[in-house]
Amino acid sequence: MNRILITLMAIGAAVSAEALTLQEARQLAVDNYPLVRDYDLITLTERYNLQNAAKAWLPQVELGAQATWQTDVSAYPDVLKEMLSQRGMDLKGMSPWQWKAQVDVRQVIWDGGRIKASQDVAKREAEEDRLSNEVELYRLRERIDDLYFSLLLLSQQGEAIRSSIALLQANLDRVNSLVVNGAAMQSDADAIEAELLSTKQQLISVQSAMKAYRNILALYVGARADEELEEPSPVMLPSANDSRMRPEQRLMSARQETLLARQSQVRKESMPQIGAFAQGYFGYPGMNFMESMMSRDPSFNAMLGVSVSWNIGSLYTRKNKLLSLQAAADRVDVSRRVFEFNTDVQATQYRTEIDRLREISESDKAIVELRGRVRNASEARLREGIVEPTDLLLRITDEKNALISANSHRIEYLKAIYQLQNILNYE
Repeated sequence: MNRILITLMAIGAAVSAEALTLQEARQLAVDNYPLVRDYDLITLTERYNLQNAAKAWLPQVELGAQATWQTDVSAYPDVLKEMLSQRGMDLKGMSPWQWKAQVDVRQVIWDGGRIKASQDVAKREAEEDRLSNEVELYRLRERIDDLYFSLLLLSQQGEAIRSSIALLQANLDRVNSLVVNGAAMQSDADAIEAELLSTKQQLISVQSAMKAYRNILALYVGARADEELEEPSPVMLPSANDSRMRPEQRLMSARQETLLARQSQVRKESMPQIGAFAQGYFGYPGMNFMESMMSRDPSFNAMLGVSVSWNIGSLYTRKNKLLSLQAAADRVDVSRRVFEFNTDVQATQYRTEIDRLREISESDKAIVELRGRVRNASEARLREGIVEPTDLLLRITDEKNALISANSHRIEYLKAIYQLQNILNYE
C-alpha cells in the first residue's frame, strides 16, 4: 500500500512539474519576444550619443589647401620702385599666383552648457525608449493572459463534454440492450446515438479551438505551450484604483523629463561661446607681406588667439521653442489625466464583474448537484424499463450545460481578478 501511495505521489509530482503556470508563461513570452533585444540597442545608442556629445570638448582640427590667381595684388609705389631701381634693385612685388596649405585648431573653453544639455537630452530619450518598451511588454502580458485563460476555459468545456459523452455512451448501451430484449424501440436508441454524435462534434470543435490557441501560445512561449496549464489561484486585490504603478505612468513622467531637458538645451543654445584657436599654414604669401613682395619663396606662418562668438539669431526663435515644448509638456499632463480616468473606469467595471461572478459561482455547485440528481433519476427509470429517451437526453444536456457554466464562471472569475491586477499593475 505504501509503495502504491509513493508511486502515485511521484507521478503527481512529475505531472505538476510539467504544468505551465501563468507566471511562467508571462516570463517566457517576455524572454522570447524580439523587442527584448531592443534594450541592448537603446543602451548602445545612448552610449554613442553621450560619447559624441563629449567629443565636442576635444580640439576641432580642420585641414585645408587653396591656390589662387588674383587680378590685382599689393605692389610698391611707383616712386619707391623707381628709386630702388636706380640703385640696382629690381623688385617685382607680390605675385598674382598665391597658394597655401593650412591647419586650423579650435578648442572650446566655455560653451554655456550646450554639451551638458545635449548629454541630458540623450539620457532622457534613452530612458523614454526603455519605458516605451516596458509598456509594450506589459501589453504582451495581457495577450498571454487572454490566451492562457481561453485555453483553461476550453479545457474545462472539453472535460464537461467528455463526461457527457461517457454518460450518453453508457445509456446508449442500456437502450441497445432493451432494444434487443424488445423492451425499447430502435428509434429510442437512434435518438441517443444522434445526440452522442452531436456531442462528439462539439468536442471536436473545442479541440480544434484549443489547437489553434496552443499554436498561438507556442509562438510566444515555445515548446512549453504543449504542457498542461495550471489553474491559477485567486490573488489579493488593492482596495483603491491606483494606476501609479503602471509603466504608462512612468513613460509619461519620462517624456516630461525629456521635454524639460530640451527646454534647458534651447536656453543653452542662446548662450555665447568662448574658445581658443590656432592657425598655421605653409605657402605664399606669408603674413609678412613686405618679405613676400621681396621674395616669392613659401614660408611657414602661425597665429594663436581667443575668440568669443554669440549667435544672436537663436534668440529670435527661443521664446517660441520654449512655448512649444511647454505646450507638449501640458499635453502629457492631459494624457496622464485621461489615462488615470480610463483606468479608474476599467477597474470599476472589473470590480463589478468580479462581484457578479463571485455571487453566481456560489450557486453553481448546487445547480450542478441538482442537475446530476435529475439525470440520475432519469437513468433509474431507464434501468427500470421506463424508456424516456427525450427526457433523458434533456437531463444529460442540462447537466452538461450546468457543468460548463460552473467551470466557465470560475475561469471567468479568475480571469477578471487577474485582469484587474494587470490594470492596476498590482502584485
